[in-house]
Amino acid sequence: MNSSSINLVSNKNSELERNLKRLRIVKIFAVISLVIVALTSVLVFFINFTLPISDVKQSQKEALNNITSLHTKLATYYLIKDRINNISNIISNRKSYVDATNTVFGKIPSGLSTDALDVDTGTMILTVSGSSLLPMNQFLDNLIALGQSGKVIKNINILSLILDTKSGKYSLTVQADVL
Repeated sequence: MNSSSINLVSNKNSELERNLKRLRIVKIFAVISLVIVALTSVLVFFINFTLPISDVKQSQKEALNNITSLHTKLATYYLIKDRINNISNIISNRKSYVDATNTVFGKIPSGLSTDALDVDTGTMILTVSGSSLLPMNQFLDNLIALGQSGKVIKNINILSLILDTKSGKYSLTVQADVL
């Protein structure tokens, strides 16, 4: 026999050791997994015991109700804010008739009283009354002068001149385009 054919170290022992090492690692992993699952189960049990599901559901319902009521308030807030912005835009774009109205009122002579004033987009309708036609004539002359200057009004029309025989008062209604 030849000494080269004798194998003193067996390959089967090293394979066996490797398999045993793998088995040990798998056993350790299994034990660790078992411990984690057991601790998780105990933890879930204690959480469920201390915080019952019904209380959590009730808290959830209350939170949803609060959110719903806040949503309604928020929607109302945005609606009001939008309306205020729209009103502000309308007011800022609207033509002011205050100066024209004050100028026309300044031309009303004593002896006449203002019965009605209607200002609509570019048009003013004014009704004055008095017991004499002389102040009405003076008022018409004043309006004509304003119309000729072209700064306040133009296109003056007499809509009506009425005499109330019971009271003896004259009523004059005039329409003018406001500049």
